[in-house]
Amino acid sequence: MVTYNDIDARIGERIRSQRKRVGLSQKELANRLDIVFQQLQKHENGTSRVPASRLYEISRALNTPISHFFDVDKRKSTGPDSPLSDVSSALGAQKGRLAKQVFELVTAFTKIRDENARASIVSLVSMLSKSNARR
Repeated sequence: MVTYNDIDARIGERIRSQRKRVGLSQKELANRLDIVFQQLQKHENGTSRVPASRLYEISRALNTPISHFFDVDKRKSTGPDSPLSDVSSALGAQKGRLAKQVFELVTAFTKIRDENARASIVSLVSMLSKSNARR
């Protein structure tokens, strides 16, 4: 049987995991949330429950669907919630500065409304990646 304390701990673990995937320190994420890093640390350790409004802010700051934090029962895990889950998985394989750059790129890209501009960016990045692979 899963208790509330278990759920709090698992949500905290997922916050920590996702924060690390995107390459943020506790202090950086806490600053984005306008809280002290010690409070974020308590949330991540499961010693302090995360209010729903704060979890919403965390999901936005980490560019992650809020449902990601509630998928705490590993036996019932059904896979990715959205295309962003694939990005999160790719980020998980990256470390430090590269992960942060990928996160910033994806965040900025999703804000571009012009379909032609997005297609041009994808084409440019694809072309650059192919030319770099030949070197």
